[in-house]
Amino acid sequence: MSTPTVAAETPTAKQTPATVIFPTGQINPVYRRTRKLVRLAVSLIGKLDMVGMENIPATGPAILAPNHRAHVDPPYMSLVSDRQIYYMAKEELFTTNDRFGRFLYQLGAFPVRRGEADRAALRMAVNLLKQGHLVCIFPEGTRSFDDSLLVAEKGFALIAKQTGAPIIPIALEGTHRIWPKGTKRIHRGKVAITIGKPVTAQEILDAHGGSGKDALEVIGRDIMQRIADLFRFSKPTLASGPAPADVSQD
Repeated sequence: MSTPTVAAETPTAKQTPATVIFPTGQINPVYRRTRKLVRLAVSLIGKLDMVGMENIPATGPAILAPNHRAHVDPPYMSLVSDRQIYYMAKEELFTTNDRFGRFLYQLGAFPVRRGEADRAALRMAVNLLKQGHLVCIFPEGTRSFDDSLLVAEKGFALIAKQTGAPIIPIALEGTHRIWPKGTKRIHRGKVAITIGKPVTAQEILDAHGGSGKDALEVIGRDIMQRIADLFRFSKPTLASGPAPADVSQD
């Protein structure tokens, strides 16, 4: 087995180890064991209704783009593919608790600073995609605590546009009931995951008359509409307004 690499681009806090990246096609043993535990936990929590797994490529890069409503969204996302998935996550998760931060780095997550255009996080995502990996980025950048979908951040669209990697819209339904806002206890319940067909940023721009100064907003709005269309049990409303410039994952 090839030796994993350690990402030099990733900012660290208090000498926290950098993100561990395995060669394309290999799975981090920590990630593999954690996913098994997640699968067991999900089976105890309630029913998981997942469709569209065939839309995730068996090889090659792709951006997994789910909506975001709960802290349990990333664990549920680990079940959509047998491949290793790398996650962009808010920096506070890595710095609040050193032990948990090291665990996240070992899983293959990488931090992003909220409230600013974090170029290091952008470069990390781009590099992972160029190496042929799956990268999970929540386009909204933070959790939505109601039935609406937030405006996609420009950083998400920029990564998709720069890399040309296919974007896979994904609708997560019911995760906000598993871990409701303001509670510390996991609840039982049903979760539905619907995985849409891949589309590239260029295909989106071509369908909307080509690129322009609003290209990133066009890409973001299109992907959020595709996510909304995938909801099977309750249709969300789409927020409007200019896209945030930063890349933040809450």
